[in-house]
Amino acid sequence: MCAQCVSKADVVVGTIGFAAFVLHDPVKDALVECGILPEPHPIAREIRTVQFLRRLELDPAPILSEDIVDAVDVALSVEWRKVYRRSLGDTLKFLFGGSIRSQTLPVPQ
Repeated sequence: MCAQCVSKADVVVGTIGFAAFVLHDPVKDALVECGILPEPHPIAREIRTVQFLRRLELDPAPILSEDIVDAVDVALSVEWRKVYRRSLGDTLKFLFGGSIRSQTLPVPQ
């Protein structure tokens, strides 16, 4: 392409997209190291693959190995609990003060 055919917006969007592609994994690893993101499950890719194959009504054992399928079954048998996290607004109210929701809503007494 010639320089006249590429606009500044194309260059900016391309640069941002390429930077996001290149920096995605290092930024994600840094966020995991800081404790902001949870660590990925060691067999997360295998879990998704086994679930996908089972939804297609295929047996995942010949495609993967029996050991991996057994490990996935053990990982999926654990009861998942929902983790409640504070929102950014709740955190800011906690740090800098502010009324809590029970004091802002009209409650009949």
